[in-house]
Amino acid sequence: MPFSGKPGDTLFLNDTGDGHWYIILTSPNSDGKVVTVNFTTASHYSQLVVLRPKDNRKLFKENCTPNYIDARFRSASKLAAIATRHPKQYQFCNTNVTKKIIIGAIQSRDITQELLGELKIQYPREFSQYYR
Repeated sequence: MPFSGKPGDTLFLNDTGDGHWYIILTSPNSDGKVVTVNFTTASHYSQLVVLRPKDNRKLFKENCTPNYIDARFRSASKLAAIATRHPKQYQFCNTNVTKKIIIGAIQSRDITQELLGELKIQYPREFSQYYR
């Protein structure tokens, strides 16, 4: 499946240290931005969602969790350019796992109000069901 810049697309970005996988949680908004979140070892941060190697062996080598405190808007076009230049840094995360991560973002106390507002716009049903 080629990179689409939509929910479930996952890119490895060399941000800090050895880099991280970032998953896209939203479709591009009117500014061309998507909400992304990276993964960290499950012993760190909020553990609303724990992802295991069986969820996606290419993305999750060990138990990990979305690092909601570092979630941010990113340019969909810039992510697409990275995926084009470095196709091996792209994976697709299946719909069920992506949905679990989105629901965790809605429930997380670590995500910013700005990002939470975008999730509310794009996922009104899930927001009304899971927001605490």
